[in-house]
Amino acid sequence: MFQAGRDALADQDGIVTGIRQRTGTLLAAHALVASFLGATTVKAKGLHGFSWAALAALVLGLIIAATLLSNWKLRFAVDAPDLYSELYDEAVAEAKDDTLGWLVSAAYGYHNLRRTNAKRVKIMGVLLTGLGVLMVVQTLFWLVALR
Repeated sequence: MFQAGRDALADQDGIVTGIRQRTGTLLAAHALVASFLGATTVKAKGLHGFSWAALAALVLGLIIAATLLSNWKLRFAVDAPDLYSELYDEAVAEAKDDTLGWLVSAAYGYHNLRRTNAKRVKIMGVLLTGLGVLMVVQTLFWLVALR
């Protein structure tokens, strides 16, 4: 159980790392689309309805990317001194009976930590999806404005 809790928390850490890596990729894509299509469109046609919509999609994408890359106060490890002080008395009491209930309690600590992070990780996933959609929307708006 202890190992399963640690593994689940490590998996969640991997998900967050992946979200942040994909955010960087989508941020670069937003910048490239705005640089090439946006510059071409503004030079050829100026700023008008669809150009403004594309700029709005770009700015919203930048805000979402900054949010995703900011500190979300997620924890992926149990603090060892806290765990020790919390479970020491239980472990000492169980030592006489040669049981490992304190280890199960430690496993629940990992589970509780993962559950605490879960809502924020889910929000990060939704924001990443929105960032991808905005990249496509921005591209389409630039193309329509350029036509």
